[in-house]
Amino acid sequence: MRIRFVLAALSVAVAVSSCGPVKYSSSENLNLKIVQEYAFIEPVADVLYYDRKNKPVYDYELSDEAADLITTIVSSQRYPFSKVIHMDYDRSDREIRKWIQNIGSVSTSRLDRVKVPDDLLDAIDRSGHRYGVVIFSSGYIRSREAIRYEERQEAIGNALGAALDAIFSKKDKDDGKKKSTYEPYSNPENKTPYDCNMYCVVIDSDSDEIAHYIHPLPFLEKDPLNGRDMETMINRLLKDFRE
Repeated sequence: MRIRFVLAALSVAVAVSSCGPVKYSSSENLNLKIVQEYAFIEPVADVLYYDRKNKPVYDYELSDEAADLITTIVSSQRYPFSKVIHMDYDRSDREIRKWIQNIGSVSTSRLDRVKVPDDLLDAIDRSGHRYGVVIFSSGYIRSREAIRYEERQEAIGNALGAALDAIFSKKDKDDGKKKSTYEPYSNPENKTPYDCNMYCVVIDSDSDEIAHYIHPLPFLEKDPLNGRDMETMINRLLKDFRE
């Protein structure tokens, strides 16, 4: 089930890759820096692993590792966040996880109409805070075998294409027609070793709505399990919270 949400999130990342950071606020006067402390909801991360045949497979362990990495980085930085509020995303809080995963596909013009799950609002209330923050990250890791497989497939396809082109070119030449030219095919995106994208949602438990949303320009070829890569992304994502 999860893989559908991951693929949707990755498609959103591609869609906004040519745009600047996307931000939404329910109030023009909302200043993230003046809130003394936010409830920090356990992050959600989805990581796809491309297998030896370059096919995406949802990896639960890598996804959990990516979420833990985000928590570690955020906790080590000077952000006005509480200790992480644990969520049982695989059981009782599955619907909250789906909600978080789907926010990235909602147009900013419709975010004011998105209903926040009651259980999520209750978790923020129990923490003693008005505002809650949650980060969602989606990415993939392509194995070396997957890259080699894609390169072999391209080589086979290009060899076959060149052979067919030579046959038809010779026939055209015999018929007095212009000789055709074959152009080799290559798709660099299918050989990119990794990529990652993330966004941040601020929830107002008093008004029961999304108070703020930040979706930064996606970074190409950032490893969702690399601490330095993720620290770079997180610091850009959360820069509006810094004092």
